Amino acid sequence: MNYPSKYGFKEGKVACCGNGPYRGIFSCGGRRGVKEYYLCDNVSEYVFFDSAHPSERVYKQFARQSWIGKLSLNGSQSLKDLFESK
Repeated sequence: MNYPSKYGFKEGKVACCGNGPYRGIFSCGGRRGVKEYYLCDNVSEYVFFDSAHPSERVYKQFARQSWIGKLSLNGSQSLKDLFESK
């Protein structure tokens, strides 16, 4: 992700946990035969937790935006509007 600071993050290209370039080798915990891996100190600064998953903070922002924001996925209404409509 370019310009992660636009969304309140410090790092948008490198995962918090992993190995190799961009920490893109899915190896957090060593279950894939890679015993060495890096784990960041502050996951909330990262867009990606590992090579396959966004960080918890990304999920929270997405959930909030889905609930109150106007997403093009559901037209001009938020999910909150859809649930509260009569």
